[in-house]
Amino acid sequence: MSKHSSSVLTLLLLTLSVNISFGQYHLVMTYGSDITAQKWKTRTELPKEEINDDWDNNYSLSSISFNNDLWTVVSSKGLGYTLQAWRSRVDFPENEIRELWETGYAITDLTYGNGLWVLVMSKGSEYTGQKWATSSEFPKDKIKEFWDDGRSIIKIAYGQGKWALVGSKSDNIGLQKWRTSETFPKEEIEENLALGYYITQLEYLNDQWVLVLSKYTDYRSQKMLTSEAFPKEEIRKSWDSKYYITSVAYERENVTPEPEPIAETTTTYTPPKNSTNPRMTGTWSGKSLEDTEEIEMTFDEDNLFTMITEGEVVGGKNFKVEDTEMVILYEVNTATIPHQIDIVFTIFGIESGRMKGIFEFIGKNEMMMLLSEDLEEPRPKGFTNKSGAKPVMLKKITSK
Repeated sequence: MSKHSSSVLTLLLLTLSVNISFGQYHLVMTYGSDITAQKWKTRTELPKEEINDDWDNNYSLSSISFNNDLWTVVSSKGLGYTLQAWRSRVDFPENEIRELWETGYAITDLTYGNGLWVLVMSKGSEYTGQKWATSSEFPKDKIKEFWDDGRSIIKIAYGQGKWALVGSKSDNIGLQKWRTSETFPKEEIEENLALGYYITQLEYLNDQWVLVLSKYTDYRSQKMLTSEAFPKEEIRKSWDSKYYITSVAYERENVTPEPEPIAETTTTYTPPKNSTNPRMTGTWSGKSLEDTEEIEMTFDEDNLFTMITEGEVVGGKNFKVEDTEMVILYEVNTATIPHQIDIVFTIFGIESGRMKGIFEFIGKNEMMMLLSEDLEEPRPKGFTNKSGAKPVMLKKITSK
């Protein structure tokens, strides 16, 4: 549970979404883009406080996108921006664009996700003479019109049934190309990189790939990171070589998984013996030390786990995520100090991942628990950790 997560429920829903989704991340890493340092974060909600923290530490917003049901926010140093502003609106933010243009800002990013248009505008950018346009069809005619007027494509976005195009004059961008494709344009990218073009935008919008390629006046080099999970370690290694994130995309396969025959080497998940504890079984209620939302957790004798908060139920009998039945179980080990707990996710009777945590009984009917941030994280070593996550304080309200 991270510092800025709203509740344990948010964490588990995020885990479920990532765990059963089918698709791939495609990140463009660029050398020579003037970026000198970078941060990234993925959140279920726009991380307003963290964006302010980045600004306070001289980072500027370089990319915001909505991928795999998560907001991905990238902040960078070295972009030369002197001031920034960002806005999120349900409707296209045309009034905000005009107001910020009048005070000397230029559009540096525009995206749509989770029912919101998100606009980023900056002072100190290379962009001048900006225009924007929206249309119900892909704006190929408007792109040509912008090119004819000496404007380059800065951003293409899609939301609420409309395409949005941002064009700008720039001394740093020369020739441009664009392509749309139903499949990932790997060959197109490789061919044009060999011709001296570089990726300005690569994004999966409205069930198709949108690729914008540009020739720049400065030297650049690019590489692609492709992974089913967000490629944390690969990003760190690329940063060591001064390659920084300049584009984030995710292609989701809209596939409902079907049960596969269980191979001889694969067995269905069965909770180990002695993986429950009479002192734990029952229903517990409480809240995180950083949240005000009430949380209710139920640990059944048969290892079934259920959690309820704000009227939403995760786990329990007949639980489904995106029409896929999922059983969430728990295992405890009280032989260690602090005690250990695993929240185990199973699909079609096969374990698909687990979230590791620790807990301690405090008094007769009270318990403190801390879970790792996601499936890839190791078990917390103590109740105070570097990420600043706070444990959940629970009180037993019914016994099983």
